[in-house]
Amino acid sequence: MPPATSYRPTPESALVPEENEKPERLRKITEKIIGLPTLPIIVTRLIDLVGNPKTSAGDLDHLISADQALSAKILKVANSAFYGFPRRIATVKLAIVVLGFEAVKNIGLSVALLDRFPEGEAHDLFDRRQFWTHAIGCGAAARLLARRLRYRLEAEAFVAGILHDLGKLILVEYFQEKFLSAVRLARSENLYIARAEEMVLGVTHAEVGGWLAEKWNLPKQLVEVIARHHGPFPENEGLDAAEKPLDLTCIVHAADALCRSRGIGNSGDNRGPALHPYVARLFRKGQEMSDEALLDLLGDRLEEEIGRAEIFRSWSDNKGETENDNVDRDP
Repeated sequence: MPPATSYRPTPESALVPEENEKPERLRKITEKIIGLPTLPIIVTRLIDLVGNPKTSAGDLDHLISADQALSAKILKVANSAFYGFPRRIATVKLAIVVLGFEAVKNIGLSVALLDRFPEGEAHDLFDRRQFWTHAIGCGAAARLLARRLRYRLEAEAFVAGILHDLGKLILVEYFQEKFLSAVRLARSENLYIARAEEMVLGVTHAEVGGWLAEKWNLPKQLVEVIARHHGPFPENEGLDAAEKPLDLTCIVHAADALCRSRGIGNSGDNRGPALHPYVARLFRKGQEMSDEALLDLLGDRLEEEIGRAEIFRSWSDNKGETENDNVDRDP
């Protein structure tokens, strides 16, 4: 009879799949998704139109005005504190002209996501109300940081912040048991959620979210943010910060860290990655300060920005405008 041996737990590293196994694991995960969520046709067409340099304001007005619910929501955002225009914007066409094509597209995309994955019932391990509080907070933080950095598209930063954890919504909806097991593991072992997801599912929410964003034909930059928001420099760990410009992925990464540091909502995991050292260096701009001091500095006036973004909460809890809302139209 062989001698008894003591139990030795499998090392964590052995539970995490090799990098070359991930594409196959991701394929298997995504193939199991039945009824894969799709964007509304009108939002898909809106993205296509904005991406076409020949599109006119009249083209967008014709498309959006055909959907009374979307028209009402765009006008509601345009006339909210989110933009703070002194005069009322009465028509969709005027909203397109005043806000710009990209802003209108990103409002439509944000509303579509909030409609598709409403808050729903709370769960002790994954509360969608807290998830959306965090997501909208990240959108507001990204918008604030983009404005301070004079990033060319604040609206793009906002929608990127909202979308960054898209993969978690897919995992909790289609792989709830395994995803919640990963959340339990992350909490009990004090792991980053991405590490726990790799151990339980073989892929992370960032990878799943990036895959879905590609399937939705979202702009390449948004796909990159979703797929890399926890690690903006996966292939350039030794890159000097001076050689890397502050891009949208860096902005959303910093916005996520900022919201976590202030306890703004909860996206299902209690521990999130700290600021990537190179992102921190980019934001410090040569100043000597700790990450905590940097986040405190970056978070100045964040509460005000989040207050302006509260208009979007009306759709995350399914209390937004309906198709019966009255919408002014150009004659």
